[in-house]
Amino acid sequence: MTKLCIFTFAYPHRLHTMVNFHIENLFSGTSCVCSTKGQSVDPSGRAVLCRSDVQGNWSDGLLKAVVKVRNNLLKLPKYSISGTERQRIIDFLKEEQVDVILCEFGDLGAEVADSIGNIGIPIFLYYRGFDGTLRIKSPKHQKLTARAFRKAEGVFFVSKYLQDNLARYGLVHPNSYIVPSGVNTDEFRPAEKKKARFVAVGRLIEKKRPEITVQSFCDEARAHPSATLTMIGDGPALEACRDIVRKEGMEDQVSFLGDQPHDEVCRHLREAEFFLQHSAPSPEGDAEGAPRSIQEALACGCVVLSTRHAGIPELISEGETGFLVDELDVTGYRKLISDALSGSFDVERISRAARAFAVENLDNRRLTDRIEAILSASAGR
Repeated sequence: MTKLCIFTFAYPHRLHTMVNFHIENLFSGTSCVCSTKGQSVDPSGRAVLCRSDVQGNWSDGLLKAVVKVRNNLLKLPKYSISGTERQRIIDFLKEEQVDVILCEFGDLGAEVADSIGNIGIPIFLYYRGFDGTLRIKSPKHQKLTARAFRKAEGVFFVSKYLQDNLARYGLVHPNSYIVPSGVNTDEFRPAEKKKARFVAVGRLIEKKRPEITVQSFCDEARAHPSATLTMIGDGPALEACRDIVRKEGMEDQVSFLGDQPHDEVCRHLREAEFFLQHSAPSPEGDAEGAPRSIQEALACGCVVLSTRHAGIPELISEGETGFLVDELDVTGYRKLISDALSGSFDVERISRAARAFAVENLDNRRLTDRIEAILSASAGR
């Protein structure tokens, strides 16, 4: 069996759902992990190297200073993996007899490929959102990524949008693959739907515009007292969203559950008729990849009401599996909610189509098989 090492920023990390899934499921869960920070001991016995735990020697400080000057002259990010840390990573890969490396998040992958891309182990990068939008706007990261692409064996993207966004900066890899995060379609499946039940799932952050979702629902649902919106997730916009509900006097129809365990998220999506998410770029340029919550909603047969943002149009066939409006088109978004409340949509037909699309295109076991085949082929070359 191919031996994989997964590089990630933090391990374990409860919010990195898909990274955790890859660690636990790719190649039957036999992967080892190299994390930037976290814990070096895994209770399951998995081999883990935490880079922040690597103890340097007296020469590392001098080498880091030299590397910083070099990177400044080359117009690269100031930090590079070097010295004792680099050697410890190489030793770890040899100890674990690693055949191939998968770097979760493209910016981390660029750093890794640039540093150890010459040791004879194929390296793949996986772009998921922030790494292929806001981060890549930095000229220094563009230059680092160009260097890394010359050394990397291949690149995964969760959406074609991210691949196209890197191409705008001239960053193209001949071995590129579009593989969304996916969802367990046996677990996320429709249950008996509760009429006029709306759900939104995700971090309450700027690029998801939760305030627009809450305000739009309040404006349209006031005349439909049986309609409810359940907001699942935490984040910096939570209090602003609560304030909107209090101001509108809609506490009986809008609830905030905060972060919820996996099975509770699944339960709410299974019972919901509609899923809401008004994604738009943050002022700094952060954008979605292919939102996992929308994939889960489709698998549960929810009618998705969202925006033509990033990779979302790749998931939603308008009028068939959901409905989209332009980013920040609040009037159009409110009309979608109004139409949903008035019964204008053929919910049963759209629900069936959404479920069928998810089973065919987003089942994470099929996607895992595809990733494994690509990684194994590179390891055998």
